Amino acid sequence: MRGISRTVGALVAVVIIIVAVVAGMAALGVFSSHPPKAPTTNSTSTTGNHSTTNTSKIISTNISIPNTLTVDEAAPPVSIDPASSYDVAGGEIIQNVYQTLTFYNGTNTTSFIGVLAENWTESPNGTVYVFHLWPFEKFSNGDPLNATTVWFSFYRTMLINLGISIYVSQGLSVNNGKGFVGTLSNGKPATIMLPNGIVQAFQSAGYTFPSNQTQAMEEAANDLAYILSHFNVQNSTIEKIMSYPGQAIVVVNPYTVQFNLDYPYSAFLAAISTSAGAVVDPTFVDQNGGVQIDSPNTYLSTHALGSGPYVLQTPIGGSYVVLQANPNYWASNIPQGMRNEMLATPRVGTVVIDYQTNEAVRILDLQQGKAQISAIDVIDLPEVIGQSGLQEIQSKLSSATFPLVYTVGNVTVNVWGPSAQIDFLAIDAYQYPFNITAVRLAFAHAVDPAQIQQQVYKGFAVGYVGPNDPALPFYNRSIQGYSYNPSLAISLLVQAGFKLTLPNGTTVNPNGRPFPTVTLTYQTGSTALQDEALIVQQDLAQIGVTVQLNPESVVTIVESYLSPPNSSTYPAFQLAGNFPPVLSPIDPAIYLMSQARLHHGNPAFVDNSTINQYILEAVRTSQPSQLQSIFNNITELELANAQYIWLDDFLAYTVTSSSVHGIWYSPGLDGLFYADIY
Repeated sequence: MRGISRTVGALVAVVIIIVAVVAGMAALGVFSSHPPKAPTTNSTSTTGNHSTTNTSKIISTNISIPNTLTVDEAAPPVSIDPASSYDVAGGEIIQNVYQTLTFYNGTNTTSFIGVLAENWTESPNGTVYVFHLWPFEKFSNGDPLNATTVWFSFYRTMLINLGISIYVSQGLSVNNGKGFVGTLSNGKPATIMLPNGIVQAFQSAGYTFPSNQTQAMEEAANDLAYILSHFNVQNSTIEKIMSYPGQAIVVVNPYTVQFNLDYPYSAFLAAISTSAGAVVDPTFVDQNGGVQIDSPNTYLSTHALGSGPYVLQTPIGGSYVVLQANPNYWASNIPQGMRNEMLATPRVGTVVIDYQTNEAVRILDLQQGKAQISAIDVIDLPEVIGQSGLQEIQSKLSSATFPLVYTVGNVTVNVWGPSAQIDFLAIDAYQYPFNITAVRLAFAHAVDPAQIQQQVYKGFAVGYVGPNDPALPFYNRSIQGYSYNPSLAISLLVQAGFKLTLPNGTTVNPNGRPFPTVTLTYQTGSTALQDEALIVQQDLAQIGVTVQLNPESVVTIVESYLSPPNSSTYPAFQLAGNFPPVLSPIDPAIYLMSQARLHHGNPAFVDNSTINQYILEAVRTSQPSQLQSIFNNITELELANAQYIWLDDFLAYTVTSSSVHGIWYSPGLDGLFYADIY
């Protein structure tokens, strides 16, 4: 879920426990996908040890730094609570107000830098991570931030079990990271992501539990929720519980916290670098609703208090929010030479984020100087840089060294390079005629992704072979996707026994059975998606297939996933997209292909036992050669199965006033990180 200039306004990131699905594209901020980051080196690492090093920028003292920056974005946040947020706009607020232990190292999605963590170590087998915090960290109100608040925050996120929290629960919760099904206080059954070893931690502090394992875990979950809702680090019992060594997260000392994983979770650092890994103030939480199992904190969904460079001055819910530079920002105590981009002190005092759903208004605001940064759809770029400007950028895209910078008048477009945002066609193999493999393969060869990339996205998209895309680790460019070959597509349909009537009136295989009209479902509200669907419709018409377009709301599409795959209410043929909240190849593999996602994502309803086993293996190893082999195998299996037709991977870009400096790109960012902008 990342900031995107392709203004679709959908959600992304479906998690196993709740449906926060996006059957379309990622919700939008000011980037066309994520912002790609400027090429800097943010960290050094040695085996088992990572530390923050000098990445400070040289900024001209002759540049006039504005006191207020106005940003026009397309979609307001849904939630800004790290434990329940799943949308891009919410993630952007979180990454500016809250902080995580680590973050991605620029465009590198396998290397990480420290934020709250000054440094950390990793055990040789990849199951133990020890983080050493800066000793002077604090929240914006002056409350201390230390190892106990990390323990509190992660256990709170696990118990709330919403948003994208499932990613940080992997390897940390009972039942090998899967949690357990227990009964809540309201009598309803629920999957509870109880931290592993917490029952024993309570017992070490004098608690007793029933001999029945499920009942013991239920009681422990309620006890943990109570402790988190009445958090007092001076209480000797709570101190003893937090320091128990045999649990998922251990407070070693005030500035050292240890994570004990059940297995070497390959996406661990990526997962804790997302908004779900942000550290919250226990006092602020407990004063405003506390912690309820499997339930959101409605106050924290709209209000925030963190340790980051900015303070949220206005609750979300209105047409805009105001971020004010944190006057008590702890990172100002770090020597300049030891800071990285995520530890920068704000140069702009006030950031106003104006949520303008009307693109015409966003364009006008940028042109008139009312906004210095604006979310502009690629098809509307000529309105701000002219048709000649767009053509000049397009002429350079195929051979560009990113970032590509184009300035005309007072507007600058930075094209950062491929993002992790993808589009695809999803095919349900349980419904006729798609239950015939030859039909799915025919569709794959009949659709021309290059035409979509050029006509709809004006060259700001590239081809790829999923489920991974070029922005993620272990993407294998040597694996070839489907060729655009209408003749082969027709031959495959004839082999399957169908009669086809081509646009010129020619009947192919007249004794065959007529090919039925198929329905293509896609999300409403996007001109780009509409144009994309029209091209698919036209391409399939060339092989004698009639396609009926079916634009639906994202809510309707998500609800349809609850239907059986052989039901007419399940979308048999769907234009959709994904932007992984965790920049690990595990995420798209799970989201698009895992049996665990049935009814909660996996729009093609892939249920392949071999793929499921590969995904399980990928989650539980961190060996690069093994991971490469796993993702190669998943890709090849899906190409043979043809339940997905991979269409396009988007280029990230920003549109700003030419007076704006300091924007950088990381595929891991939600929208913009404002502390570096000037």
